[in-house]
Formats: sequence, C-alpha cells, structure tokens
Amino acid sequence: MKKLFLAPLFMTAFLIAGSIARGQIIPTAGDSFNPPLESEFVCDFADWTPEDVEIVGSTQGLAMYKKYAVVLHDKGMCCIFDMKEKKLVSAFRLEGNSSHCNNACFSTTRFSKESVFPLLYSSECGGGNCCYVTDLSFNGGKIVQKIYFDGSGYAGTIDWCIDVKNGYLYTYGGINGSYKLLKKFHLPTLSDSDSKGEVHLTDEDVLDETRINEGINIWQGSFVEGKYAFLPDGYAPHDLLLHIVDLKKKTIVKTKNLNDLIDEPEGIAIQGKWAYVVFHTSGQPRHSKLYRFNLK
Repeated sequence: MKKLFLAPLFMTAFLIAGSIARGQIIPTAGDSFNPPLESEFVCDFADWTPEDVEIVGSTQGLAMYKKYAVVLHDKGMCCIFDMKEKKLVSAFRLEGNSSHCNNACFSTTRFSKESVFPLLYSSECGGGNCCYVTDLSFNGGKIVQKIYFDGSGYAGTIDWCIDVKNGYLYTYGGINGSYKLLKKFHLPTLSDSDSKGEVHLTDEDVLDETRINEGINIWQGSFVEGKYAFLPDGYAPHDLLLHIVDLKKKTIVKTKNLNDLIDEPEGIAIQGKWAYVVFHTSGQPRHSKLYRFNLK
C-alpha cells in the first residue's frame, strides 16, 4: 500500500516501580484525560450459557456491537451473547480460524447488505500473525480477507485493533517485560486484497508509531479510540493492569491496578462511557467474566 508519511520514532517511558497497590490509579501529571475507571461487575457468561453447551479454549478476544457481545476463545470458538436478554445466542467454531484469537473488534463496514454484523477483525497472535477479517453471522463466520504486517520492529507475536471512528488499523506487540510498540495504518478496504484475498502491509505503510519502553509488562487485548489506546496487561503472578496510552504524547497517561479482580484481563471493547474487559478464569473456559470501567 502507498506510504503517506512516516512519523519519527519517539521513545517515551513510564516506569511503574514495584507492585501497585490494589485498585490504585496512577495518572501522568498534567494530562487532562483522567477517567475514573471505577470497576463494575457485569456478568459471568457461564451464568448465561446453558449447561449442555460446551465451551472450549481459554477466553481471549472481545468485540461488542449494539446489544451483542462476541467472546472469542483460543483455537477459534466464538460465543455471541445478547447483553439485554442476558443469554447466549450461539456458540460455534470459526471457519478457517483455529488461532489464539487474542484480540477482536468490529469495524463499521459490512461485507454485504445481508451481513448481520460489521466486519470482525481478530488477531491470530502466532504463526503468521494474521489479522482475520470475518463476515460474522449468528451461525458462523466466513473469512473475507487476511492482513499481514511484513515490516520490522516486532519480536514475536502481534495483535491487531481498529480505531473504528477514524478508520485506522493498528498493530500492537513487543517483548514481555520490555518495550511495546503500536503502529498505525490506513484500514485496508476489501478491494485492497490481492488474488489470494490478502493484504501485506510493510514499513512504508506505517503512518505513525508509538513506542513505550517501560510500564507495560505483558500485553493482552487492545482498543484504540481517537488518540488513546486502552491496553490490558498481565497475568498471575504479575500485576494485572489497565493502561491508557496517549498516542500523540506517546506515553502512558493512566494505569489502573486490577489485582483485586484476580483473573487475567483479556479482550477490551468500548461502548459509550464504558470500557468493557473480559477476564479469563484459568482452566474454566465457561467462566468468562465481564467487567466495565467508567470513562466519564
């Protein structure tokens, strides 16, 4: 894809020294964005799932659209919940996607006028680090595009997320216990696909990048809205955290400790004034616990 501009690399750091007290929120001085991030338990999806429905694979990505929450599990299981009716609508294996499904988000574009949902973008998080673009329905999903990043800067797996309102695609990764890197791209259209249905992004397609050298230990899901990235972090025995990164200032502006919630934070989605995070209960894939954190 054609390069518009490549912003210079800014190295910024935010050091969290030692363990953060339970529930503590640390804002960066002088930043005006200071959401409360008070936690509220929404549900344990096991309570909404019939006993005869088998859920397999650890809880991973979360995507939300109107009244529906889509929870993805390791190896490609997809569970769709009706948040108003408080019930499981359907559960199935994603066709052609048996990946880790580490992150998920909806765009605003539909594959066709018959599509039930906007296109779903999910992260392979391994192998070729593919972003699977899926036309999702209540009974299954068809992969309509695969996106790859063939450029530099990452060591190991990467995730993908979308700034839905502004039409940008981000890669997110790094090294556990070391730097994290977000790269910004124009969101490819379906017509950008090659004959194999693939898009291969390179360093020339990078519009901007944000490098965080310290402060984020173990990256989990990701969600970008405007100039802010919302990034869950950690698993036991490490601290469990939720970070907000200012992509213009290129620094962490707020960190909330989630240790009192015990389970591992995974996928994240934003609806209205709430940031929703799904938590993985070790060894119990049915028990995907959903919390929300107020942004206003």
